[in-house]
Amino acid sequence: MTALFGWPGMVLFFVEDGKLFGEADHTWTRKYWYSSLGLEQYLDLVRRAVEVRQRVKGDVTLVHYDDDGAYIQLRYRIVTTERKLDRAYAEVIKIDAELVEAAEQAADEVGARISEVAARLSGWGANSLDGLVDAVDGAESADEKGRALEELCARLFSSVPGFVVKQRIRTETEEIDISVVNGSSEPRLAREGAVILVECKNWSGRCGKNEFVIFHEKMQNRSRRCSLGFLVSWNGFAETVTKEMLRGSREELLVVPLTGADIRTAVREGNFTAALLNYWDKAVAL
Repeated sequence: MTALFGWPGMVLFFVEDGKLFGEADHTWTRKYWYSSLGLEQYLDLVRRAVEVRQRVKGDVTLVHYDDDGAYIQLRYRIVTTERKLDRAYAEVIKIDAELVEAAEQAADEVGARISEVAARLSGWGANSLDGLVDAVDGAESADEKGRALEELCARLFSSVPGFVVKQRIRTETEEIDISVVNGSSEPRLAREGAVILVECKNWSGRCGKNEFVIFHEKMQNRSRRCSLGFLVSWNGFAETVTKEMLRGSREELLVVPLTGADIRTAVREGNFTAALLNYWDKAVAL
């Protein structure tokens, strides 16, 4: 028996009658569930997908489903035709991603709807991009700065042809996560994953190595659908970030750093797409 951690949850690998199979365990507690879609609704959608695939394809089997009020546990077995562990793992991850796809889409849709309502209530779109830059620079509170930076980044990334901003999340630490569906036809961007993550730091200081590593891990936790991310630090980056980028330059994932100065220049020149590609080039050639 081998236990592997590769995406939200855990998978145990077994050998039985000469065949490899994985048992996926999605155990969550409501206390630490942060998705826009409720935990019960999310795992119920996954469970339904398992039941349908079990009936239609027969390569998955529902093992256990229990809701005790605090925790919800969902376990199902995924049979693989592969005999080598690395290939079996890849196949299990692929099948699991297909099983959670509908739930992920529903969560994105709910998050997008909440964001739309929140944006309308907070006066989204009332300021020009130049006005938002001034608002970030001149904000008297972290909350005001966070709101301005959230809108500024979301509107800039929405201006890139083929990009669709699906989700904006403001956390307790004033970090802002933006999930972008990548439908770009631009050759460089088209080769990237279907999901692009953007995280913004509106701190008074510089963003360091630890924040870079955490963001990199968030990209990894997107079921292999994310290969590109933009880390925005309004007040720049520490030298340790450049060293971390060099250390991981052989990896498939690419984190592109953007500073407040970069954003100001892009807004002033009025072509965020060209600026984005320029920063992409610099990150690749580092």
